[in-house]
Amino acid sequence: MRTFLTTLKNNYLRTVPRMASFILLTIFTLASMVLAVHMTEVQQVKGRIVLVTDKSGETLPKSSSKLSVTVSTVKPPHSALVEQKYDAYVTISQKGDYEIETLRNDSYKNLVLQLLKNPNSKLKDSKAARGVGANIIGFMMMFLLLMIFGSLYAFADDKEQGKLRRITAAPVSFVGYLLAHCFYCLSLFLPEYILLIVLKYCGFDIGFSLLEYAGLMVVLIFMGISFALLLYTMIQKPDNASMLGRSVSVLTSMLAGTFYLFSKKNAVLDIMIKLLPQKQLMNFVEYMERGEAYQHRFSMIYVISFSFVLFVIACYMLRMKYIKRV
Repeated sequence: MRTFLTTLKNNYLRTVPRMASFILLTIFTLASMVLAVHMTEVQQVKGRIVLVTDKSGETLPKSSSKLSVTVSTVKPPHSALVEQKYDAYVTISQKGDYEIETLRNDSYKNLVLQLLKNPNSKLKDSKAARGVGANIIGFMMMFLLLMIFGSLYAFADDKEQGKLRRITAAPVSFVGYLLAHCFYCLSLFLPEYILLIVLKYCGFDIGFSLLEYAGLMVVLIFMGISFALLLYTMIQKPDNASMLGRSVSVLTSMLAGTFYLFSKKNAVLDIMIKLLPQKQLMNFVEYMERGEAYQHRFSMIYVISFSFVLFVIACYMLRMKYIKRV
């Protein structure tokens, strides 16, 4: 316990000179989470239309989660469609039929017509959009993985400067030393969790409960720690390990569809993408949104197992390299 507390305190003290970079990356992560909430609201709205009529508002279509309806007695200028301020203008003929004017194709006209007649109708040929929970996890994932490589700088420095060899030779707990680095890394993501609490109690829909977010973030951070620890153990120079790890994290996160679904209908590429832990985690999060998490629990088991294997390999290599030689 003393080793754990001493190492943890030392890590926080060593953070002070690096505070600017941590604050900057934290701001980017928080901004991505807010953007995810906003993008979800935008995705849910299929169109913004103006209903041009002088009829009573009680008998007219109302705005819904999929269609924003603005009623006006005067038709807006055509330039509003060009500027994409509105997606379509709708008028009502003498027979009571809807007449739609838009710069988009006939498929979009049919979509608007369908939503005007039945706002709650299920749209044909429309893929289920990600909910706010999946968007938040997806948007923050890459930034969290990048930040993890920076948060393990103390371990990397100790290894490069030869301090790790003296630590393993001293009468201290090496397990406590590693746990302190992991806990320190986990604590750096407290601002992201606080933001989720603020958003929830300010009335925003964040998709999942705070407890579910805590579990997902712990799994995500454990995955990042395992990968970073392995690279820092295998590669002597911390800068080289960090550069490689961050590059791989960005590339695999993009391929996994954390920001948007990525597929070129290439069978080999799709199989490779499915093997990525980020992809499996995103799949599990989407299943959670649909209430099917238990039926697809293998995705989460895969992520945890993958991370655990990396962590065990890193610890084994550290043990063979340092502890066995002492």
